[in-house]
Amino acid sequence: MSIAYRPEIDGLRALAVSSVLFSHAKFEAFSGGFVGVDIFFVISGFLITSILLRDHAAGNFSFFDFYVKRMRRLLPALFVVLFFCFLFSYAFLPVERLRDFARTTITVVLFFSNFHFMGQGGYFDLGDKFQPLLHTWSLGIEEQFYIVYPIFFVLLLAWSRRALVTGLIIVFVASIVLAQYLSAVDARVNYFLPFTRAWELAAGCLLATVSTALLGRVPRIWREAAALSGVVAIGVSVTLLTPEFAYPSFWTLIPVAGTVLVLAMADGQTLVGKLLSMRPLVFLGLVSYSLYLWHQPVFVYSGFVFGAENISHLGYAALILLCVLLATVSYILVETPVRRRRFARGAPQLVAVCVSAALVFVVSSRLTVIHGKQALPFRSAAVIDMDTRLRRNFGVSTDCGRWRDGAEYCRTSPTPTIAVWGDSHARHAASAVLAANPDASIIQFSGSGCPALLELASARRGADWARNCLAFNRSVMDWLDNNETVEHVVLASALLDFKGGQQVLNGEDSVIRSDSRMIASGLTGLVDWIRARDMEPFLYSFTPTNGINIGYCYYRIVLFGREPTHCDMDTEDMLRSAGDRIEIFKAASAGVNSLYLPDLLCSETGCGMMPEGTFLYNDGHHLSYEGAAHVGKASDLYKRVKGEITAPR
Repeated sequence: MSIAYRPEIDGLRALAVSSVLFSHAKFEAFSGGFVGVDIFFVISGFLITSILLRDHAAGNFSFFDFYVKRMRRLLPALFVVLFFCFLFSYAFLPVERLRDFARTTITVVLFFSNFHFMGQGGYFDLGDKFQPLLHTWSLGIEEQFYIVYPIFFVLLLAWSRRALVTGLIIVFVASIVLAQYLSAVDARVNYFLPFTRAWELAAGCLLATVSTALLGRVPRIWREAAALSGVVAIGVSVTLLTPEFAYPSFWTLIPVAGTVLVLAMADGQTLVGKLLSMRPLVFLGLVSYSLYLWHQPVFVYSGFVFGAENISHLGYAALILLCVLLATVSYILVETPVRRRRFARGAPQLVAVCVSAALVFVVSSRLTVIHGKQALPFRSAAVIDMDTRLRRNFGVSTDCGRWRDGAEYCRTSPTPTIAVWGDSHARHAASAVLAANPDASIIQFSGSGCPALLELASARRGADWARNCLAFNRSVMDWLDNNETVEHVVLASALLDFKGGQQVLNGEDSVIRSDSRMIASGLTGLVDWIRARDMEPFLYSFTPTNGINIGYCYYRIVLFGREPTHCDMDTEDMLRSAGDRIEIFKAASAGVNSLYLPDLLCSETGCGMMPEGTFLYNDGHHLSYEGAAHVGKASDLYKRVKGEITAPR
C-alpha cells in the first residue's frame, strides 16, 4: 500500500523554501520568511507519521528500512553541497574562517549543528555573520526527530492509537509552553532547541493520525474556506512577522496553524489545492530540499567575493536563479538516482557509502582545525601573509580570549599598574597600550560580548548568559578591590548589544528594556566606583564601523585586485551605524581621560581603513594586531592612560 501523491504538498514546500530564500536575500516584503522552516517542520511531521501508519498497518515496519530511507532522502545531496563548500573554503577563506567552517561541518555530519549554533549566538545575529552552513540547524532538528520519533511512535501505538494521539498532544502542549517561556528567558537557546520545536512537528503528526476521518466529514465549502484561511495565515506570517518577535512562541501558531489547515483541507478539488498544484510550484517543491541546501552557501560565499553590502536586490534575484539551477542539477543527478536506487541499490551498500563519506568529512574537518595553515600549501605568499596579518587579536595572550580572572597569562607583570577591562574590544585596547609602550605593566580582563558596566548586562543572548556576564564583572571588581598595584583602569567596550530598546539584565536579576541613558549610567557608575578606590579611569571608545566586514574587504583587495580605497567607509555611514553609542560614550567620558577612536581614524568626509598600508581591522569592528599598534602609537595611548597627555588628538 502506498500513500497517494499530493502535488499540493510540493506546492506548499515551494512557498516555504521561497519564503526562506527571499528573506535571506533581504527583500523587505519577506521579513518573516524564516517561518518557512516551521512550514517544513509541520510537513515533515505529517508525512513521516503517514508513512509510519501505512507501514505499521501493512505489518512491514522496520526501523532499519526507515532510517535507510531517510539516509537516501537527506545525505547524498547534503554531502554534495558540503563537498563544494569545502572546495570554496579551502580556495579562498581566511584560515580562522576555514577552521570555523570545518568545526561546523563536523556538527552537520553528526546531526547536531543546531546545538553548535546555539553556542555561537542568536540565529538573527549569526545571520549577519559568515555562516555558510547556518541553515543546517533545521536539518539537525529534523534528523533528531527522525531518530527519536519512530521509537516514540511504535511504543505508543503498540498500546493504542488513542495513546499515540494523547502522547502527541502532551508533547505539543509541553513544547509550546516551553517555547513561550524560553522566548522571554533565553531567545538563543529557544530558537535552536529541538524541545521548543517539537510541537511544530507534533502538529503535523497529529494531523496525520486524524486527517482521513476529518476530510470525509467537512463540507466542501468549509474546506475551501479553511484552506484559504491557511494560505492567508502563512502569507501574513511571511510578510508581517519580524526578527523582533519572540520566536518560536505563541506567534508561531499562525504559520503552523496555516500549514495544518492547508495540509488538511487543500486537496486537488479545492481552489487552494489547484493553485498549489501548478507546475512551477510543484517543480520548486520537488527541488526544495536541494534548493534549501544550496541557497545559504551561495549567498554567503557571494557576499564574501563581492561584499554583501554590494549585492542589490537584482543581484540576489540572479543568485536565487543560480540556486534553482544548482538545485535542479542536484535533484536530477543526485537525489533522484539515489532515491530510485540507481546508485547504491542495496541498503548495506548505501549505509557503507554514507558512513564512509561522513568519516571523510569528519576526519578532513578535524585535520583542518588542527593544522590550519599547514593544510593550505597551495596558497600564494600574499594570501598567507594576509592570514597572518588578520589573525584574531587576543591582546596580552591568546589564552585571554575567554572570560578570565587575573590569571598569570593575562598580565605582563606580577604587579600590574594598568588594568584593561571590557568586552572583546579590551583585547585590542591592551594591544594598543603595549604597542605604545612594550614595557607597560598591564593586566587584561576581557569577556567576549560582556562590556564593563556597573550591574548591567545585555540579555540579548539570554538571561543565563547575562548572569554569567554580571558574575564576570563582579569578579573583576573583587580582584581590583583586593589589589594594591593597579593605578589606572582602561574601560574598553564596543556596546554593540545596547541599541535602544534592547533587553538588559540588571543587578536585581530583572530583565528590562534599555535606553542610552541607562547604559551611560552603568558606565559612569563604574567610573565612579573606580575613582572611589583611588584608581584613575580611562575610556577607550568603540571602533568606527558601518556594518561591513572590513577584514573580508582586505581579502578582496589581495585576492581579486581591488583598489585599497574600496574598504574606506563614509563618515555619515559610520555615525549612523554607531547610533546611541556616541551619546553613551560622550556622556560617560565627560571629565574623564579618554580616547575617541572615530576622531583618531576618521575625518569629516571618511574613515581611511588602510592608513599607510595598515590593515586596521580583522573583521567588521575588531582591530588587528597591526591596527591596534597603529592606534596605540598614533594616539600615544600609554601616556594618555597614565595621564601625561590629556588634550584631544
